[in-house]
Amino acid sequence: MEAKGIIFTALDTDHDNIESWNRWYDLEHLPPNIAMPEIAAGRRYVAPPELHDIRLPDEPHRGFEDGKGVNVTIYLTAVDPAEAIAAMTVFREVLEAAGRMEGAGRRTVRTGDAMDLSWVVGDPALNLDDRDIPYLGHTGIRVVLRRGGEARTVAERAVGVDGVHGVMSFTSRFFTGLEADIYLLSGVIADTTLATREAAGYGEDAEIVLDAPYDAITPLDYSFAQRIRASSLPAELDTDQVM
Repeated sequence: MEAKGIIFTALDTDHDNIESWNRWYDLEHLPPNIAMPEIAAGRRYVAPPELHDIRLPDEPHRGFEDGKGVNVTIYLTAVDPAEAIAAMTVFREVLEAAGRMEGAGRRTVRTGDAMDLSWVVGDPALNLDDRDIPYLGHTGIRVVLRRGGEARTVAERAVGVDGVHGVMSFTSRFFTGLEADIYLLSGVIADTTLATREAAGYGEDAEIVLDAPYDAITPLDYSFAQRIRASSLPAELDTDQVM
């Protein structure tokens, strides 16, 4: 199935709810959403403290400031991403009516977007067609939200870095002029991110509003939870942000 775009969401939960919320997400929330005909695939990511420490810039895109946006979910869409997000919004009401949104505990969506796929670049050492790139295996991602810049040239340099298997670029439907480059990574994600920044910088013609690495979440493995609880990341959501 050829990917048309993504639904990109940043989320947070209270520290004492990390395991419960993630288990609900893996076992009860992700499966019915991925089963929708509009969705081609879905995966979840987390930024433990060591990845937050290398997040840029100091004043990032809305929803990622002050230690927010610890979790990210990305759905690849099989249709126009705006159509997919509309279908998911309607389906959420069905899930809520059936009581299937209960049991998740305190959590919030920090920001979300529907984004069109613009281009992809894969590691030339891999025998892949462009349509294959969104489905590449990876153990982490680097999310670069930007305005402007010769990003495809940057991506072509980046896939020469060990541990960078492909780059996908998307255009926002919700934020004017915003584009997202998502790097599909392996190895130690912090190290791969730093190496890629050094080897393939964006230059002064790009306004970088977020440069954030994430580990891919292995379903039902929440060993990152204790590292988050022991960190200075916000332990509780503001009351007016709770879903």
